[in-house]
Amino acid sequence: MPEQQPAVSSSNREVTRREQQREQTRLRILRAAIHCFTRSGFTAASMSRIAQAAGVKKALVQYHFTTKDSLWQAAASLLWEERNARLAQFMAIQDVNGLADSLRPAFTAIVEFTREHPEWMWLMFHEAQGDSPRARWLRQHFLERDYELGVRFVRGCQQQGLMRDADPLQLLHLITGALTYNLLVAPQTRAITGTNLATRESIDRQVDLLLAMLAP
Repeated sequence: MPEQQPAVSSSNREVTRREQQREQTRLRILRAAIHCFTRSGFTAASMSRIAQAAGVKKALVQYHFTTKDSLWQAAASLLWEERNARLAQFMAIQDVNGLADSLRPAFTAIVEFTREHPEWMWLMFHEAQGDSPRARWLRQHFLERDYELGVRFVRGCQQQGLMRDADPLQLLHLITGALTYNLLVAPQTRAITGTNLATRESIDRQVDLLLAMLAP
């Protein structure tokens, strides 16, 4: 006879349901915090305003995040974790055929993530500058690792003959700028020229041009 699985008690189901609700509430608060921090800035984005944006009471925000600094750090971490999850499959590739096949989809994934999460780009171009506690925290927890992995990726592509011979750090900056700047100026470009740089067709042309410029 097949082994019978122990029945899940109603109390266990209730605990699981509460845990799921707690996590959903936490995520809703983080989404609201990301919106407020990147629209108003850290100083102006109060816990009360974030609670209002999340549709919860301020006390509930403080239950999950005791300080505004800890909430900001958790919000920034969520953005980087989501970006890393999007790029994980590409960063793990080592062989030449895999790298060659992954360049276009990897670059496209970066642009698409930036388009879907403009807050991530805002944090990089605003909060990461200078020497504020938040800038130092971003560098220590994410940006230093980003630089390390980015330079390693460029060197790997160069060793496999997929990118031109140049300083890897300079190439990394050119790649990052080429993949994000178009979206930064997309609204004004559309207003002035009528060209929408955020469409899939524009992104494909952007990636094609970048690959041609990087080719050895």
